[in-house]
Amino acid sequence: MKTGKLITAILLVSGHSFGQIYERTGKNLGIYFAGQPISQLNEKPLNSGLNNLSGSIGLVHMLVPGIYPSVGYTFNRAQNITGRENALLPFQNAHILDASLLFDKQLLKLLNGRRVLGGCHYLSLGLIAGPEYHYMLGTRAVPNESFGEIAGQIGFSFYHFRKSMGKRAKSKTRQYDVFYRRGFTPIFSSTQNGIQTNLYRQEIGIRVRLIRHQVTNFLN
Repeated sequence: MKTGKLITAILLVSGHSFGQIYERTGKNLGIYFAGQPISQLNEKPLNSGLNNLSGSIGLVHMLVPGIYPSVGYTFNRAQNITGRENALLPFQNAHILDASLLFDKQLLKLLNGRRVLGGCHYLSLGLIAGPEYHYMLGTRAVPNESFGEIAGQIGFSFYHFRKSMGKRAKSKTRQYDVFYRRGFTPIFSSTQNGIQTNLYRQEIGIRVRLIRHQVTNFLN
């Protein structure tokens, strides 16, 4: 009798466990936050630079594993000018529209299944790179004559996840990026008093990508 009850209990527990195995459907959407503590706008061909601080926020989607398109917004605040007395940028606060396609290739496992708080945590190091487009909004008095900045970024990513068949672990991913960005076309161009100004941007930043995935219980 006791043996029968034990077998029944095991079957009930097993059925409950296997009945809660979740898989991702492929649908996902996330948000990213970024800060660029080292940022500079350079005037070419002159050797003048404008130091900035900027922060970004936007939406990101995992198209397939390793490919992430995104759109967002950046607030840029000019700090101080190097190499020139008059202002390169006619306004201190600037607003930038962003679009990018990020490629993330995982290269090395840094944390391979360490058990913390009932789950196995993994951390890997990856290489990121990709093209970008940015457009800085001008003002009525001083419009932006540039068609926008074509830029590229390269850096490293740290991908953290918890391995489990549960819904919570499967529905979330987190990536942390450290990157260098360089603009190949001017992000801002203007003509003031007959003088053409073209500003090119380069910066170093950090970013967090938080993505929520739609999951389904494939045993149902």
